[in-house]
Amino acid sequence: MAPSLPTTRPPTMNSADAGMRLNRVLARAGHGSRRAVEQLVRDGRVAINGELVSDLGRRVDPATDLVTVDGRPLDLPQDHRVYAFHKPFGVVCTLKAQAGQVSLAEWRRRAELPDRFVPVGRLDQTSSGLLLWTDDGDLNEALCRPRSGVWKAYEVELAAVLPDALLPTLTGGAIALDGRPCRPCRLRPGHRPDGRHWIMELHEGRKRQIRRMFGAVGHNVTTLHRVAVGPIVLGRLHPGDFRRLAADEVAALRHAVFGKGEERVSPRRGRSTRDGG
Repeated sequence: MAPSLPTTRPPTMNSADAGMRLNRVLARAGHGSRRAVEQLVRDGRVAINGELVSDLGRRVDPATDLVTVDGRPLDLPQDHRVYAFHKPFGVVCTLKAQAGQVSLAEWRRRAELPDRFVPVGRLDQTSSGLLLWTDDGDLNEALCRPRSGVWKAYEVELAAVLPDALLPTLTGGAIALDGRPCRPCRLRPGHRPDGRHWIMELHEGRKRQIRRMFGAVGHNVTTLHRVAVGPIVLGRLHPGDFRRLAADEVAALRHAVFGKGEERVSPRRGRSTRDGG
């Protein structure tokens, strides 16, 4: 199912953005996080009115200045969009085509999404479920940053019954991965209260974190399925389908990330691209 996309092309620039910093303009146009767009400038790929730019703090009047990346004018959407995507099992979370593997680039093409839309974080190839996509570089970067504090919920199926005695070890921060203790998390029975099905909620995301946490207490995860990112839930979205988030959903997501104030994005902070799956 293809998402509903605007029938008219958004304006290239919005005069209300006059005087914006160049890296902010590039991020809004979907060229990645502020750190990523700063690298574009350093690599000599960005020009203003035909002149290559080296000043990261250069201010741009989008109403009058022509900004290009690799010679192509920017398309700056008037409003950013966010999509929910049900990542199927077996799909590799990369936009680069790989021989013999189905990548996210193919699903983006099928949905007819412009290239400026990129996934927020990752899910392992053997995991499935909710994966957000957006053309908002600031929101993407903030969601991927461990200190964002946004909870992510997963349905976990284990190969064997988990004893109640192990719950404090899993949830209380007693497990260390790569020499660092895991943050406290939440764990409750899943749709089948049989000791094998659980809902785990994390607000950090390390490589294969959930599988490794259960492995640390001697239990193997057989199925891992993400069902929520903050206030956004997967619901009945079918595998491989996209759904554009409604305005109130985007507002709730942004509130979960940024709170009531303005966006607080620091490009100098670290970024975690794994999401625990």
